[in-house]
Amino acid sequence: MIFAPVRLGETSIADEVLAADKKSCKRFGPCGVGEEALYLNNFLIDRHYYVALSSVRRVFKRVAMSQGGFSGKGAFGSIPYLVVQYDDGQEKQCTFKREEDVDELLAYLGQVHPEIPRLSVGGEQRLAKKAQQEASRYLKELTPQAQSVREELERARKFLSGYPELTA
Repeated sequence: MIFAPVRLGETSIADEVLAADKKSCKRFGPCGVGEEALYLNNFLIDRHYYVALSSVRRVFKRVAMSQGGFSGKGAFGSIPYLVVQYDDGQEKQCTFKREEDVDELLAYLGQVHPEIPRLSVGGEQRLAKKAQQEASRYLKELTPQAQSVREELERARKFLSGYPELTA
């Protein structure tokens, strides 16, 4: 191995296991997912760092917008990042060229390690709030009038089930 990956976090992996794992890892842009570790890039070298999967607490996507389009100086575009939180709140961001690579990495990580959260804390809170708002739209119990209409519809459905040519 030309460049041995640099450990991030407290958990280290034996050199020979690490070399084999890095070589066989599934690659997504500049990063990779192995059986033992998540391999992350630095600015110039792909899969330069590793975080043992047992140390990973959360992995999610962050997209930043470049300022060039707003200021009129430079190009306008989005910059996709993979954010890995590990151990006790430490964080590493990896820049990607294509947002699809980040999405594919997160989908693959969800398949092989479903125990690792793939949303930021804020994202989980927004989803929970949205689910709570959606649940509050529906009544817990039907009103007596609605319950009687429901029972009448059930009786009509049972009656019509005896006539298959009418329900088709």
